[in-house]
Amino acid sequence: MGVHTGETGSSGAALYVDTENLREADHAQDAIAQAVADWPGPLPLSSLSLYVRADKVAVWEMWAEEAYPDLQVRVRGVQHFSNHKAKNSADLAITADAIADLVTGQAAAVAVVSNDSDFGALFVKVRELAQASGLQQTPFLWVTSPDAGALSPEMERFIPAGLRWDLSGDAPEPAPAESERTVSKPAAASATVSRKAAAVAAKPDGNPGNEAIADELIRRLPVGKFKVNEALDAFQARWPKHPAAAGPAQFGTFLLKEIWPMLQKRGVLMTRKSSPRTYEITQAAKESIANGSGGKAPNAKPPAQVKGRGKTAAEPAPVQLAAAVAVAITDDLFSASDALNAVKAAWPTHSAAGMTPQRFGLWFSEQLWPVMEQQGVVLAKEKPRRYEMTPDARHRLTTLAED
Repeated sequence: MGVHTGETGSSGAALYVDTENLREADHAQDAIAQAVADWPGPLPLSSLSLYVRADKVAVWEMWAEEAYPDLQVRVRGVQHFSNHKAKNSADLAITADAIADLVTGQAAAVAVVSNDSDFGALFVKVRELAQASGLQQTPFLWVTSPDAGALSPEMERFIPAGLRWDLSGDAPEPAPAESERTVSKPAAASATVSRKAAAVAAKPDGNPGNEAIADELIRRLPVGKFKVNEALDAFQARWPKHPAAAGPAQFGTFLLKEIWPMLQKRGVLMTRKSSPRTYEITQAAKESIANGSGGKAPNAKPPAQVKGRGKTAAEPAPVQLAAAVAVAITDDLFSASDALNAVKAAWPTHSAAGMTPQRFGLWFSEQLWPVMEQQGVVLAKEKPRRYEMTPDARHRLTTLAED
């Protein structure tokens, strides 16, 4: 069950992030990037509010506005007189902003990123407003991060599972949009639910398949790098009524989760994996469409065999998986989660592809890391753990993939 919306003057849901609760800045940025990229809907994410140390407002503003140009960004500074007071100040600021945004129509639903139970009062207030307006569902989502410390037991005990999203697992399935009612503004009658949101939530007849969408994007986009907005323009020109055409946030998630595997198979590259993601239409991708090569880039090689073992890609050895990670990862720095995504793309039926991020992290350290370290990959940071794919290591590992 996801967040729900109505015609409150907002185009979607609002995400509120307590960065201090997420400990380190780079982990906070990773958590934000994942929440935005995997946003469950049914409405696209429309705004992002960050609550940071008062002396860090400027740098967070620069980062957020550059990373998320399609979202309305708000950064609030929290004065640190003491850790306890600063924590309370952030909680109060988030609660006040979320309620104000909801009842004034600046947000249609509320999502908070935090691992503690300090926002229980906010959840209760949002639920009260929803019930007073006749809504069956509470327009609230509690997002937690596995690396931000222990999860408050009160959350697991009292908050419905359908209103919680652990970033270490899959995003919750979006619930169908409710009809005719939304959270009311003070002293005002309930407005009708957004027709646009209902259209987004419902899948129209005659939608094209993902293979056809991938082919059309390659045809319409020129050779070279492109961003989500450029792909969205091409997509809207061809399928303006498709649910994913509703906006950049929704299309970005759709592109990454549904279309990217088909694009990659045709020779399209992801030149930047961190937000904002950048892709590249290659000449090989254009030729794969022109030649009708069935979704494979020209000169694609068959699955490599592991020397001396007679195994094919259906049963890859750790060296093959390590090579797949090197091929798929475009940034120099990467995490075990990035490696998991690469394994899923290369061998979706492999047992490791179905592991949770925590379990895969242990498996990675035991199975893949020794191979990668031997080929020159280095441990760049201990906590949170980050690895560096050096040019030498990338070359060695990709050579192994080609052998």
